Amino acid sequence: MKKLQIFLLFLGVLISSLSFAQNVKQNKSANWGNRHVKSSSKGGKPENAIGYISEGNLAAFSDKDSLFLEALTPELKALGITTSEWEGIQNKLRTSWTLTKKSTFKKAIDELNKEVFSNHNCIAVYAEYGGKGGQKAMTVYSKETWDLLPN
Repeated sequence: MKKLQIFLLFLGVLISSLSFAQNVKQNKSANWGNRHVKSSSKGGKPENAIGYISEGNLAAFSDKDSLFLEALTPELKALGITTSEWEGIQNKLRTSWTLTKKSTFKKAIDELNKEVFSNHNCIAVYAEYGGKGGQKAMTVYSKETWDLLPN
């Protein structure tokens, strides 16, 4: 009986993750649920984005220095964002990150748009992923791509 329960649990998680993977929103007004990621369950940079950075998996059990580790992308570098600026972005996101509150993280992204991204013709947005949502990330689009996204 226990093997059957484990199998059914596994099957439920598998079906759930497959159904969530099809529900990623990528529009300007997306403010609920998984959004602005390649995969709803795993996150990742969308094909039309030029940058992406995330808290990673099991962030609740990690120290802040192991969050937001993605490297500066060639696309962002080509727009003039330096390694030093990217390290500052990583640090700002780490400092603003909390397990449960999104507001300070979103505020940090707004500040980064004013301080860095607006000077390089791109825009950063709050992104979210995970089987039940809630894993925080930031996706960066060129202004041209952002303007083409639906409202």
